[in-house]
Amino acid sequence: MTVHALHIFDRKGKTLYTKRYTGKKQAAAQDAELVAEQRKLIFGMLFSLRELVGSLTPEGETPSLHSVKTGAGTLHCYETISGIRIALYTNNKPIMNTLGARKGEQKDTSFQAALKYIYSEIWVECVVRSPLYRPGDIQVDPLPAGESNASDESGRFDIKSTNFESRLEAYLTSMPWFKEI
Repeated sequence: MTVHALHIFDRKGKTLYTKRYTGKKQAAAQDAELVAEQRKLIFGMLFSLRELVGSLTPEGETPSLHSVKTGAGTLHCYETISGIRIALYTNNKPIMNTLGARKGEQKDTSFQAALKYIYSEIWVECVVRSPLYRPGDIQVDPLPAGESNASDESGRFDIKSTNFESRLEAYLTSMPWFKEI
């Protein structure tokens, strides 16, 4: 399986982290515009489908949206109680096995289990427990060196200051369904 992108959003739709795994090279400005548009579309779709699922779920049951499959790919979703939404966009041919399962478990590693692991064992450990982290104050896509910004963001928390990205990459590349294109 090929992983195309991973997005992490807060409850208000702000992008906390985005990583694309496509090999297509584009101009930086065009690529940034494409990623920004993709973020908006993905969060909007997740929000709309979450509302639809909530209205269709019988009373007394918890509404949940795990994945959305289209002709082009599948968007796997995980939402936490705090409103963090993790979205993993893949192609439609999963290869699953027990790699990545917790100690003693022999069940397949589902995308839900993988997204839950990314949240609880990587995001919480590396980002939320960082002494520099303040909710709502994450710097997304810092400007390249030499460019200035009209507003001062010197006090913003940057995910790159943690080992989140390296642990995420190590985990994703250990999955049998991960293949970078």
